[in-house]
Amino acid sequence: MAYYAHHHGTGHLRHAANIARLDAVDLLVTGTMPAAGVPDLPGGARFAPLPPDVARQGPFPPGPGTSLHYAPTVPAVRERFARLHAYWEEFMPDVVVVDVSVETAVFARLAGYPVIHRRMHGDRTDAPHRLAYDSVNGLIAYFPQTLETPEHLAAYGTKSTYLGMLAPRSAGRQAVQPRTVAVQTSLGGTGVRLPAVLEAARATPDWTWRIMGRTSGAVRDVPSNVELLGVVAEPAPLLAAAEVLVTSAGHNAVAAAAAAGRPALIIPEQRPFREQERFAQALAGAGATAAPDFSAPTDWQRTLAALSASDPELLARTLLVPEAEFRSRFLTAVERATAESGAGERPPVPAFSRER
Repeated sequence: MAYYAHHHGTGHLRHAANIARLDAVDLLVTGTMPAAGVPDLPGGARFAPLPPDVARQGPFPPGPGTSLHYAPTVPAVRERFARLHAYWEEFMPDVVVVDVSVETAVFARLAGYPVIHRRMHGDRTDAPHRLAYDSVNGLIAYFPQTLETPEHLAAYGTKSTYLGMLAPRSAGRQAVQPRTVAVQTSLGGTGVRLPAVLEAARATPDWTWRIMGRTSGAVRDVPSNVELLGVVAEPAPLLAAAEVLVTSAGHNAVAAAAAAGRPALIIPEQRPFREQERFAQALAGAGATAAPDFSAPTDWQRTLAALSASDPELLARTLLVPEAEFRSRFLTAVERATAESGAGERPPVPAFSRER
């Protein structure tokens, strides 16, 4: 299996690592080289870096027409797709998983590979998304079918497999520190507006606020009950120890909140296609606590008290799937996508080289 991981944020590579953790397929992961270097993937999975498809100063002009999201007519993009195809030719995958890119999904189909594209929340009924969804052999979603929209199920339900979120292997509980709030932002953007968070902290001086992740906005006076921790490599212990959580609606942030087993308030950050907003709305429909932004709660004391009294396991019950079940669902999606392709019939090839 070849797994294409988009470079925006850290979530796409984390999903690739989860697939590697299953040890169910021989896995090659491709994508732009992360700033931290070659990712450490479990299970013997390999990472093959691609040339970036953006300039140092930012994205190129996206190209003409409205059928694709991002297809600049520049040498950098030609080099990227040439390298990607070369990796695939050498590795000879039975199936390509694209997480996520309309252009890569269509490219893989035109190159003759069975393709599975990741389904995500958001307003994705535009022409490029429809092109990808119509073209691929299957769709996988890292959330349960109960959170899907009726419109998507009507159009693509027969080719969609809902995996849920892979539960962590270790879910040990630890002592909760009373009257603590752990705020968790996503890493795919600029984070939350810090002034709005600090206003909430000022309104609750008897609560300690620990803010993890990226923030934006200039701040001069940080209240004494606020700890600015920045990006935390292992946030799980801090999340599990908090009395309540306030988390973005990024997929991996919500998964971490679910694994922590603490009551959580979900506040979406701005993302393309209103991804986090739609995910938060779907979770709210399943009973989770959500707000459109930090200014929405008018009484933070009451909000935190009500949150503390809410069900701490709701997100886990709604989202998390044991590893064996997740593995079974994933392999079912692969079998469905490759059933009519004849992808298993191929000549012997040399082992894939780890060096490029």
